[in-house]
Amino acid sequence: MGFVFYDTETTGTDTTFDQILQFAAIRTDDDLNELDRFETRCRLLPHVIPAPGALLATRVTPAMLIDPRLPTHYEMMLQIAEKLRAWSPAIFTGYNTLSFDEPLLRQAFYQTLQPVYLTNTNGNQRADVLRLAQATAALAPNAMAVPISARGKPTLRLDTLAPANGFAHENAHDALADVEATIYMARLIRDRAPAVWHALLPLVDKAEVKAHLNTSEPKCLVEYHMGVPSTRAVVGCGNHPKNPTMQAVFDLRRDPAEVLDLSEEDLAGETKGPNRALRTVYANKMPALVDPGLAPDLPATIGLHLPEIVRRAAVVSADNQFAARVGRVMEQRYPPFEPAQIVEQRMYEGFPSRADENRMQEFHKADWSVRAEIAEALEDDRYRELARRLVFVNAPEALTDPRRSQLQAWLRNRRHGRDGVEVGRTISGALAELDNDSSADQPPEAEAIRSWLRNLD
Repeated sequence: MGFVFYDTETTGTDTTFDQILQFAAIRTDDDLNELDRFETRCRLLPHVIPAPGALLATRVTPAMLIDPRLPTHYEMMLQIAEKLRAWSPAIFTGYNTLSFDEPLLRQAFYQTLQPVYLTNTNGNQRADVLRLAQATAALAPNAMAVPISARGKPTLRLDTLAPANGFAHENAHDALADVEATIYMARLIRDRAPAVWHALLPLVDKAEVKAHLNTSEPKCLVEYHMGVPSTRAVVGCGNHPKNPTMQAVFDLRRDPAEVLDLSEEDLAGETKGPNRALRTVYANKMPALVDPGLAPDLPATIGLHLPEIVRRAAVVSADNQFAARVGRVMEQRYPPFEPAQIVEQRMYEGFPSRADENRMQEFHKADWSVRAEIAEALEDDRYRELARRLVFVNAPEALTDPRRSQLQAWLRNRRHGRDGVEVGRTISGALAELDNDSSADQPPEAEAIRSWLRNLD
């Protein structure tokens, strides 16, 4: 299976309320040779107020945000979905995609009435080159140069990591340039740390992650926090009963004799703090779980001989009652989400019905007057609201006068935070960000952004 490396440039860092402005992707074969590339930009959605800092970092001007030559957000997302389907099946990856770009992409598909899980269904899988870089820094430190930030700490930021390892990253924060830098780092890790590459790549499959944990053999878990990698000896010890992608692992630095017989109340305390016995890994997020042989310094790091690590792992994995209690503790610690009122926050409330799926497919084929009718016919109130919004943003004349007036009021409230609508970024919030910037000399582009924001309705 080949890869699709992708990156986004956005209006900010809020994966629920910010918007993709630029999307770029490169398709490769399984040996990382380029086969095809794709890039697109779009106009700003009227209800999204961009973070000035994001615009300055990506060198996007107000004129670019409203350039009529660019596709609308809806048109761009249709193009992206069509391209990604054509490139499937593949392993979809990037740099920090699992935490940032992937949630943004899902939200954009959701808001444009398209399948949310395009990148991990129908044979597709997901990876993250940041995970590979973190594991390489911990397990094969001589394979990759890790730069030092201005604060004097190691950093794996792509815009500094790639140049430190020989990539001419002259256009950082451009989506296509960042994709090229990501592929460069993937090739470097594959070639210089092949054991790490081959150990982590199978973990794009959550079934493989679960297989790693459904054994009495200890594993090495690599984590990265505040620029510092850490390695832990762990063994699987249960999972969330209603969300099996949430897997619990036992930190084998702790003596099982001190933990296995704890009550559920006391066990809940072992899910918190730096020395907690229980940690959570997500089977669908490529956790860095490798054989201890890849971390020969692990016994010395945790102060235990390997036979004792193996013994503790066997004791924990044999206690089925403990695993059941861990599952109940996880369920209490991670309860279901409270019902949300804002439609963007309701993406994970369930799949659309088959009838609504068919209506949404017809929506994409129809003209705007028919789309307005289909919007009213959708059964799921989430998709009905999103469809109405699409018509309002792209063809307001297709709406009835009352519906158009309702959505005009919604737009004003969203931009200004009125009537209790405090979601996303408001115009006043964006202006405050500019005013609070501690930089002595703001670039001239900042004043252009300030002027544009003040002139928004």
